[in-house]
Formats: sequence, structure tokens, C-alpha cells
Amino acid sequence: MRLFVGDDWAEDHHDIELMDMAGRRLAKARLPEGVAGMA
Repeated sequence: MRLFVGDDWAEDHHDIELMDMAGRRLAKARLPEGVAGMA
């Protein structure tokens, strides 16, 4: 199975999406910028 990850990088957060090969969204999340987002 092949998965695709998209990252929309803003100044204070990242919007992340995980999609399958058919383009179906499997998950999405908003992560804070910096060390807090990596945790």
C-alpha cells in the first residue's frame, strides 16, 4: 500500500493530511509549530 502525506506549513501551525492511492483522506490533523508539534 502506498500512502501520501501533505503538509500545509503556516507560520504558527502545520495542517497534515494522509491519503491513500485512490485519493481518499485517511486522517488529518493540525499540529503546532516547533517542538510542541514534533512531540
